[in-house]
Amino acid sequence: MNVPNPVPLLNVSEHLRVRSQGRIHFGLLEISESEPNCYGGIGLMVESATAVLEARISQSGHSRCVVQADAYWQPRIEAVSNNWLGSHGSLPVDSMRVIESPLPHQGMGSGTQMACSVAALLSAAEHRRTQVDTPGVENVAKLFSIESLSKQSQRGKRSNIGLCGFLEGGFVVDRGMLPASYSDEVPLPRTQRFEFPEWPVLVLQDTESRGDSGHDEARMFERCSLASNPNRGLMLETIEHEILPAIASKNWEQFDIALGRYGRWAGKIFEPVQGGVYRSPQIEQCVDVALKLGLRGAAQSSWGPTVCVFAKDDEHATWCQSRLQAELPRLKVSTTRGVNGPAQVEWL
Repeated sequence: MNVPNPVPLLNVSEHLRVRSQGRIHFGLLEISESEPNCYGGIGLMVESATAVLEARISQSGHSRCVVQADAYWQPRIEAVSNNWLGSHGSLPVDSMRVIESPLPHQGMGSGTQMACSVAALLSAAEHRRTQVDTPGVENVAKLFSIESLSKQSQRGKRSNIGLCGFLEGGFVVDRGMLPASYSDEVPLPRTQRFEFPEWPVLVLQDTESRGDSGHDEARMFERCSLASNPNRGLMLETIEHEILPAIASKNWEQFDIALGRYGRWAGKIFEPVQGGVYRSPQIEQCVDVALKLGLRGAAQSSWGPTVCVFAKDDEHATWCQSRLQAELPRLKVSTTRGVNGPAQVEWL
């Protein structure tokens, strides 16, 4: 989604730009806050659904920032800016402009990536004002810990996958939170990232449809969190003993089988409100078509409506894309890849 009627680029000597990537979420391990691993899960950063923002650095602090964005993203960008203003007292930029934005509510992490991008623009601009030797391109991981990024972006309550992916890229495992009753245990780091193979990712989207969010999503979580996930242990074992070893050894077939199994368990958490494993009949149809083509790892990303499928190589991806598009003519079927690096700050 591009901003209509774009204005000319601002003075490049005073500008910085952040480019972030999209995020696939393969499902949560647990949503009951009284249980371990709550809001943990697995996900992957991908080249599609990118967000690109530009800002003009201010030589002195401001209490306002002019935001050039469409009607959906403008208030969300302003909310992150106001959060910064409340904690720092002034803004290090006087304008921000959206160059490229992903479609919202497609299950691709657009809200988290946009919020993180705004936080990165502000943090990098502040750093620029105090560090004269700032290089031309800066790694966002130098600007934040995952905790400080969560605080500044106001994201990550239900998953740290998008935050970790913004900072490091790759395939991300989020082990979730420990309840207060487990306070004596020493947990593993909540998030870990892993280098992802060059397997093409097929993205199936109905761009006219939107996934659940806001109050609707909150009500679904509230209803489904009354009982703990009986398959949480099996999902953890699948991650540790099948999915991660398959990624490390580049065993596509093992990954494909294990991911499909994980996704079905993740979907069962929300059966009380979905009426089935998947969020909609259309998503279920996508998974069925993929299965008929021998693709067992078709996964609903977050709430959908996006479904992702992994191919073993480029030739396989071309064949899969052609067959999937023929079987699902109403959907947009595209091919992307995983991203193993962080979002980037570029000084213009």
